[in-house]
Amino acid sequence: MDLEKLDSIVNELEHNSQQLKGFTAVYSEISTLQSNISRNLELIEENNKSLNSISDVIKQKTEENTEQLKVANDFLEQKIGEIYKDNKAFQKELDAMLITRLDKHKSDIQIEIRNEGTQIQRAFETTLNSNFNSMESKIKEQFNLQSKELRTMKILLVVTIAIGIGLGIGLYLK
Repeated sequence: MDLEKLDSIVNELEHNSQQLKGFTAVYSEISTLQSNISRNLELIEENNKSLNSISDVIKQKTEENTEQLKVANDFLEQKIGEIYKDNKAFQKELDAMLITRLDKHKSDIQIEIRNEGTQIQRAFETTLNSNFNSMESKIKEQFNLQSKELRTMKILLVVTIAIGIGLGIGLYLK
């Protein structure tokens, strides 16, 4: 019986030894996992620090870029304002120049129209005078012809009256 008890204790010890080996393997596995988790945690913390520093750099660069954009925008607005003022001044100058030139051309055209009107009037008067002179000379010619015909008719009338009186006297005497 002692042997059986001893045998059972040995078996139990073997069984406990097997369980202890299993616990040791699990414990070593847990220890490995724990060291891996610690290493991963350290890597995560390093990466987190790197990301934070990169985030800070990005934030700083973004702020710098925002400031540069603001400066560039202010510069552009200033230049656009200057260009707008220059364009307004140029437009006023151009308008004044165009008005001056138009007034000059207007007065030149008015003078030209007056000169042309005077020339047309003179040409019309000259043509009218020459037509009147031509007409007057034709009327004088016609008047001279009619005067000649009238003299001829007067002479014929006097001759006819004289013949009529002569015939009347001749008939009266007979």
